[in-house]
Amino acid sequence: MNDFRYQTLASLTIASHFFYRALHQAPDAAFIDALYDEALFDEWPVEVRNDKVEHGLALLKARPDLQAISRDYAQLFVGPNTLAAAPWGSVYLAEEQTTCGKTTLAIRAFYADHGIAIDTGEREPEDHIGLVFSFIAYLVETALTTQVIEMAHNESLVSLQTFLTDHVLTWAPRFFAVMREGATTEFYQGLSLLAEGTLEQLASQVDAQYKIVTVYR
Repeated sequence: MNDFRYQTLASLTIASHFFYRALHQAPDAAFIDALYDEALFDEWPVEVRNDKVEHGLALLKARPDLQAISRDYAQLFVGPNTLAAAPWGSVYLAEEQTTCGKTTLAIRAFYADHGIAIDTGEREPEDHIGLVFSFIAYLVETALTTQVIEMAHNESLVSLQTFLTDHVLTWAPRFFAVMREGATTEFYQGLSLLAEGTLEQLASQVDAQYKIVTVYR
């Protein structure tokens, strides 16, 4: 077993769980206190870095004002006004820029093929970027339960490669660019860079590809 690769994948799992929480749920005092009291951004679990990760971590160093980032989260992802960064894949890949399009149905089917049914109690589309990171964490955790983490012998890593190539990397980079442009706080600007850089790291671990596709937002 490649111990370095195992450790890298394990740390990317921790990062993916963090992105699920940070992108899917509004910030609260307990969440922010946990991040900064435990110095997550000073001791980021993934040792291998890239420029986006480094820039994102730099923006996230200072503890943010909770009211400011709560407002930012709402205007980015929740509303009531037009969302600055709609967090669903179908908004970027469907010409109509609506939710619950083909992208949503394709991701729902991919989850189902792996025995996963998303139920957050909110009847939300399954291609939400936070839910995507949660599923990525699930696939990597499943992959790490085996004694072999080479692609040719690990079905979960092959599934992750397919998931990233066909269902995530087609739109996530555009989403993070839109999020960065629309964010009014360094917290969410930094988060967009950190998450995008982490996706690049995941892609490199499983040889996932960035396809050239048409995006509509």
